[in-house]
Amino acid sequence: MSSSNDKQTNPAETSTPETSTNPNTTNSNGRNNEVSKKNNVDNSLQRGVQHTPETNDNGNTATSTTSMCFRIPAIHLLKTKKKITKVNSNNEAVAEDSNRRKKEEDNEGMRSQLKMLQKKLTQIEKNVDDLANFRGSPGHNDLKSHLERLQDSVKAFSNSEDSGKKEASTSKKPPAVSPAEIKKEIMNLMKHLSSPETASKAVSSSSTHLQSKTGSNGRSAVHELVNVHQHESFKVSSFYKEIKEIFDGSDEKRKFLLSCFTVFPENAVVKRRIFVYWGVGEELWDASGTEESMPEKIVDGILEEFQEKGLIEPAIKKRKLHVKSYKMHPLVRSAVTMLSQKAGDLFDYDDKGNVLPQKYWTSEPVPRGEPVVKVNVTFPTCKRMCLLKVEEEDQELKQKQLLEKIPSIPKESPSTSSSNSEGRDLEEIVTLFNVNEPFPDLELAWLMKKKDKNAEQIKEPSAKEWLSKMKQAKVVCLGSWPGSVKPHIEVESIEFLEGLTNSTGLRFLSLQGVSRITELPGFIGNHSNLEILDLKECHNLEMLSKEIGKLTKLRYLDLSDCYLLARLPKEISALVQLRVLKGFVISNPPRKGSATLDNLKELKMLRKLTINVNSKDFPTDDDLTALQNIGGGGVLQKLTIAWGATLADQQGESQNGGNASCWQMFKSDPKQTTKQHNPKTVTGNLPKKLEKLDLQCFPKSTATWLTPDSLPDLSKLYIRGGNLATLDRSKWLKVQALRLKYLRELKMNWREVNDSFPHLVYLEKVKCPGIILCPCDQHGVWMKNPDQVERK
Repeated sequence: MSSSNDKQTNPAETSTPETSTNPNTTNSNGRNNEVSKKNNVDNSLQRGVQHTPETNDNGNTATSTTSMCFRIPAIHLLKTKKKITKVNSNNEAVAEDSNRRKKEEDNEGMRSQLKMLQKKLTQIEKNVDDLANFRGSPGHNDLKSHLERLQDSVKAFSNSEDSGKKEASTSKKPPAVSPAEIKKEIMNLMKHLSSPETASKAVSSSSTHLQSKTGSNGRSAVHELVNVHQHESFKVSSFYKEIKEIFDGSDEKRKFLLSCFTVFPENAVVKRRIFVYWGVGEELWDASGTEESMPEKIVDGILEEFQEKGLIEPAIKKRKLHVKSYKMHPLVRSAVTMLSQKAGDLFDYDDKGNVLPQKYWTSEPVPRGEPVVKVNVTFPTCKRMCLLKVEEEDQELKQKQLLEKIPSIPKESPSTSSSNSEGRDLEEIVTLFNVNEPFPDLELAWLMKKKDKNAEQIKEPSAKEWLSKMKQAKVVCLGSWPGSVKPHIEVESIEFLEGLTNSTGLRFLSLQGVSRITELPGFIGNHSNLEILDLKECHNLEMLSKEIGKLTKLRYLDLSDCYLLARLPKEISALVQLRVLKGFVISNPPRKGSATLDNLKELKMLRKLTINVNSKDFPTDDDLTALQNIGGGGVLQKLTIAWGATLADQQGESQNGGNASCWQMFKSDPKQTTKQHNPKTVTGNLPKKLEKLDLQCFPKSTATWLTPDSLPDLSKLYIRGGNLATLDRSKWLKVQALRLKYLRELKMNWREVNDSFPHLVYLEKVKCPGIILCPCDQHGVWMKNPDQVERK
């Protein structure tokens, strides 16, 4: 047999390719050869490969299939090359044109932004110069200095944009301050400027409006000015105009989120979780979308916008990767209060800029044509009601003013109509939000008695009657809100909650921190539209009703810190839309009717799970398999496991009346654990798709399932308390955040941390004496590139 290399080179053969003599295949082979030639030519031209004749074993020159394809007329090569060059030239021209247009648009946007910044600085400069009463003072000089620095920054950035090519050739560094940072600084400067600007104009005309008063929710924290938002000079200030421009240009969702900050007390620190839940409850954002359109990401995006514009600021005591708590400056709050009040459909406010106290919801109907007594406040016009604790001195003053018959509103005023004087009917309430009322049930009962005091009372009014009239309610938050300084709420009993039976459209129910709730009432099953149930820190909660299985639309269930909750019903497996489950309890030994991890395998939407366990042997291989099977496998992204609970039902809770210390931590003595306990070797692994893992009070010294290979997607690893002494020293390639707290046995130095976590961005180390030489600050935090990370 002969091969291609055995065939002698023949000029005739090399100029014409060999074809089959079969007439049925001649055309086909010819076309294939032509296609092959063209493809090989094109590919070779693109690769730039130089082909040479091959030599066989006898020393004769032979031609391979690839080289034969190059023996074609030069004119064909030239045409093909020109064709390819033309196509490439066209593509390059299109790409260059697109880049040029994009660059021009970016430059135009930048010039417009710089022009706007310069205009604002000019206005601020004029306002600073107008402060005659403050000239020569340290405060005035500081304002001038800050203003000049900002003007220099804008000028430097403008010059760098205009002479970008020149600077590139001279290797001059670009300015350190970006337009976004300059804009934020301008907003901060306007905050400080607005208060003295208001004061200087107001002191000469009417000082009574700006008297100091300690503890007022309506005052400015900068200069202790009361009711700044009421004064006309504040309305014409450049600061207010800036906030108004942002507010008027915002959509419904952003206006709502901004106005929500005014519900909370001045300078209150608010966690973003309440905005997520509240928005879902009022159907502003959909919790059934894709991962990218989840409410958490929507809210984070909006809050980041507000932060960049200087409307809110992060509330952090130490450096963090992601900010989840915010507060609003008092002056911004005053401006937003005025704008929200003008909008009319957000919230109602009193004369101090606080949300309207609930007592105005009890105003009696006024006969048509009769005058209405009004105390510098409007009756409710929106559909959101807030429970606000009214100071006794303020309440007494209001009653005194009413008794003195303050001049009434003229009859022709629109506010004298019966509908406006009554305010909103209870059936129209969409939201009931407890701001700081410590006894919500008693307050609602008092409101009901006051509202119906002229009616015949068969029995004493109760909070149940008030709630039963709220048939259109979507959001009911009777407990404390995340970040509240008073997390615990007192109620006499939970009977008043039965009034919510008629609120079939309820989507968000929060009883966070409410005491004396021992069980979730059976009527909860009537709320088939409920999406969020927040029972966090209900310390007396002992059991959930089986009716919870009827909440098929439930997406968030928070049972965190419910220490007396010994088990969950199996019916929880019916919550197929559940995305977040906090406080899942695994009892040991399992009790009849109790839910186990196997009951979660049908929850295909579950992404975040928090587990409380009371067994040192957790997790076993069966437990790990059950975790992997949740949702059909591979859906769980965030997992928290807390060990160390000796549940009350194992220590005779009935005998102790539920007052026993139900969460007693395991003894942190590894020697004692080794002598008395010989657990089986665990060979299984956690779910591989986990992105965040939080381990609390792990009772053993080693965890065979905690390895980089078994958790390839893990980006956050938190370990707090317990006896863990060794951590796998392999490469944790995706871990960026590492938190280690109260670990007495774990030993590592900074070099070993860097070797094991090569892409680490954030490290927090608290009371870990064995972890040494880490360049952490006074809070135990180390962060890579803090200026860039903090803006995330």
